[in-house]
Amino acid sequence: MAKNNFIFKLLTTATIAAMGVSGLFAQNGSGYFNQAEELFKAKNYYEASVVFEKYLATEKNSRPRSTPFAIEKKVKGKANMDPHQEAVYQLATCYRMINDYQKAEKYYKESTGFSENSYPAARYWYAVTLRANQNYPEALIQITAFLEKHTQMDELLIAADREMEDLKFIQLQSERVNDQFALQELKGTNPAFGYALAQKSGDTVVFTAVLPEKQNAGETVYMNALFESMDSENPLIQSKPMKIMTGTGVHDGMASFSHDGNTIFFTRWTKNNNQTISAIYVSHRENNSWSKPVKAADPINMEGSNSAQPFLTADGRYLIFSSNREGGSGGYDLWAASLDKNYEVIQVRNMGNVINSGGDEEAPYYHDKSRTLVYSTNGRVGMGGFDLFYTKGNFNLNGWEKPQNAGAPLNSSKDDLYYVGTDEDNVWNTGWVSSDRGSACCLALYSVRENNAQFVNGTVIDCKTLKPLANVSLMVTDLRHTDRILGRYKADTAGRYAFLLHNSAHFKISLNKDDYEPKSSDYNLEIHPGTDTLKNDTICLTPIGYPQKELEQLLKSLEQSSHLGNFAYKKATLNTYTRENLDSLARILKNYPDLVIQVEGYTDGIGGDKYNLNLARKRVDACIRYLKSRGVPANQLQGKAMGECCPIAPETIDGKDNPAGREMNRRVEYKVIKH
Repeated sequence: MAKNNFIFKLLTTATIAAMGVSGLFAQNGSGYFNQAEELFKAKNYYEASVVFEKYLATEKNSRPRSTPFAIEKKVKGKANMDPHQEAVYQLATCYRMINDYQKAEKYYKESTGFSENSYPAARYWYAVTLRANQNYPEALIQITAFLEKHTQMDELLIAADREMEDLKFIQLQSERVNDQFALQELKGTNPAFGYALAQKSGDTVVFTAVLPEKQNAGETVYMNALFESMDSENPLIQSKPMKIMTGTGVHDGMASFSHDGNTIFFTRWTKNNNQTISAIYVSHRENNSWSKPVKAADPINMEGSNSAQPFLTADGRYLIFSSNREGGSGGYDLWAASLDKNYEVIQVRNMGNVINSGGDEEAPYYHDKSRTLVYSTNGRVGMGGFDLFYTKGNFNLNGWEKPQNAGAPLNSSKDDLYYVGTDEDNVWNTGWVSSDRGSACCLALYSVRENNAQFVNGTVIDCKTLKPLANVSLMVTDLRHTDRILGRYKADTAGRYAFLLHNSAHFKISLNKDDYEPKSSDYNLEIHPGTDTLKNDTICLTPIGYPQKELEQLLKSLEQSSHLGNFAYKKATLNTYTRENLDSLARILKNYPDLVIQVEGYTDGIGGDKYNLNLARKRVDACIRYLKSRGVPANQLQGKAMGECCPIAPETIDGKDNPAGREMNRRVEYKVIKH
């Protein structure tokens, strides 16, 4: 089947709801039919739909074959074509092409009663519109009926097999409990809607908005432009146009920014005679204004092809974009440009057939910390239209895992594109997506929030007596937004505290109690999908006036006895002497919960660097495991493999091996790094 031209789709779907048609023909009968056919051939689908509707309305009020326009035509593949049937089928196609699947379904349903020889794809498209309108059971019935009769090996059969696979996938999704994510559509006033949100810097975001523009002839057309907002909760409420140079009849959108927000890559396109021409442009912020945008250098843009939807990685080393240039897998592919520090192109290469399919791949986004590429495609089994897929991999090796469908509710039976995550640690925790699931025509912005909950609990104790402290006041704040209070709590009579977090991986606990020094601690959690119960650290508060001399003496003694033990050749097994030293150290650490030590492992000089570092790490891990088994909290322990770096005894004397020296070097030590 014909592939989507994504730029054309975005332009039309964002305008159809409000567009009017001027200059349509005040005529009857065959005049309407012929004009509608001409508009259809020119791919003016919205205008064609209006005229086809007029033709059918006129025909309805006339007796069959009694008017001059009730004529028979001969069309290739359609002997003695009935104008009514042709108008119905073409009208259904018009509505499908402008993504009004509700109306398309009505007319495709009527078309299934026509000759299958003349309209072999009618039932297939009827099933597609049923699926788009979420009538999955009936869509399955219709696509099954189509496949039972259509046995010719052609593109239509391939597309129908794929549609069947999509419906099976949707059925599997419907059997899942799809409450992992919460999506909320954003509503605005001016602009009323937008799509393709990008993070600029700080809390500033930029999105593509669609605005009406009056033409000289009085006709209203809708243009795409870039808007920016500092309201990251709902950017449509408080936004303003970006002050970037543009031109008449030029559409701007789908932007990506450098980490400092001072360089922008974006898509600029024009439409002429229903032909869309797009390219990627770049501009730099200079003296509080944007430089005149220039077309990105070859080979990001190539003559005779479209390039669009750029995404610049956080380190500025790669620009991912979509292009229909030669050398791809089919349709629009994802390509990656390697950049130097000045954003000049070093090399452009196709991202490979693991990512790219025979369909269209679009709207890339790369989450740096998790090394996850998220993009949209209509070339793989999914829920219909464009679905979000994700994969992990490496740009240097161009090695990527098999892409996975993000599933419902991130994906729908409509088009879902332009995902961008807003959590630096978790690609799915919070973010934005653009979808037309709630509209007959237009992409809209949806906020995405993963439904994660973390029940955090722990105990507050007295640093001196190690006994629980009752009624301690706790305040939990978001580390990324220091003024955002997540909650206030009190420890119970047993010193226990507990609170619930939603999607908050980085937080601070501040504690206060009369007669005790105030204290605060920062925490970073690894969030897993769903609900977790997390055991937090035991926190101790120091009584006001608690003598520091005792602590100072302890620290001095710890510095003098930093040696924990030695190891046999090539071994990481703890001996009795080392375990006794670790027992003593464990008692001290539990009595002083604010102490943090670093355990360091060493080897002798025999063996390669890699081997020795690995062996040193095993020795460190053995000590840390033992300390934990004796009740020392993990937050008081750090480890570092030193290898053969720092011998304390010579391993050869007068050119001869010194086994005693090598044994002394095979050791584990510790040092206090926080108190």
